[in-house]
Amino acid sequence: MNADWDDILVRDNFQDGGQTPTSDPVWQSPDIIPFGSGLLDFDLAESSYNGPDLGLSHPVVYGQLNRFYVRGKSLRSGCPTSGNVRLSYVRGGLAPDPSAWTAIEVEGGGTVVPLVVRGGSREIPPGRICLTERPFLWPSRLPPGHYCTLAIVDTPAHPLSQLPSFHSTAAYLNWVRYTPNACWRNVDVIPCRQTNYVITDLAVTNLNDTPTRFVFGVSGIDLPNGTATFSNADQQAPFSLTAPIYAPGSDEGYTRSIVLPAHYRGTVTVVIQLDQPLPCDAQIVLRAYNPVTGAAGELERRLAVPRAGVPGLQDALFLEVGAFTFVAVDGE
Repeated sequence: MNADWDDILVRDNFQDGGQTPTSDPVWQSPDIIPFGSGLLDFDLAESSYNGPDLGLSHPVVYGQLNRFYVRGKSLRSGCPTSGNVRLSYVRGGLAPDPSAWTAIEVEGGGTVVPLVVRGGSREIPPGRICLTERPFLWPSRLPPGHYCTLAIVDTPAHPLSQLPSFHSTAAYLNWVRYTPNACWRNVDVIPCRQTNYVITDLAVTNLNDTPTRFVFGVSGIDLPNGTATFSNADQQAPFSLTAPIYAPGSDEGYTRSIVLPAHYRGTVTVVIQLDQPLPCDAQIVLRAYNPVTGAAGELERRLAVPRAGVPGLQDALFLEVGAFTFVAVDGE
């Protein structure tokens, strides 16, 4: 791993210290902060840098004001730096379509906002935590649903004024893991103390030029036993696949595989049935994988890892192509 990043870092997870490639999960950035209708101040932004995840206390509420902040930290060891932030959204899912990212506007106008330190200076000294000068405003026109957000930071030393194009799922995942000035958040809040959850409209995309096999998995924290059924009524690729959920949630259960057409864009509905009510603070993590064969490209093979217990594919390697986390909280 390379830990020599010397610029503004926006983290993929709390363990991210600027090393590349980032370890999993790469879709739970604590530095993309949904904050409801409130205003985030530096006291809270700094004191919560190592936890808790502020966004879990402020789920996006349809029809209300939803501000989003982006937080960073300068890892430079010499002179100060500066940075501008862009935040984008796409329909959330197990394998979202990165070509569909859409810019989110800043409160007051525009789609680019500078980072500032406490006191308001845009000059960011080494070691200082910084925050977007103004928040982004979640688009009120969007219907209720699940969405992913992606932040990129453009600095003089590491310009990143727009997202690159990706021609394969592996290329997109590789870019996220090796880009410390970009971060990705796929985290939703669900109510606890229920035994049945129906999660609809999760995106699944096959960016590849060829039909590709997919496997879905479910794991989490403090989960009771149960099942998760992944289904799709789209006539291009209809399926219904069930994975076991293992208590206490330390193991991952897998479905059998399904082949999705080249350049496929669709959605998945997941029905979760638990034997006991879901505890508060539990997490449900849904994932999508591509089994990797000997015919796969070098990048796919390099990113793929073994997964024990996948029906019919016990000896394959698997490329994780996307994931979405649901955190159970009280009173939602």
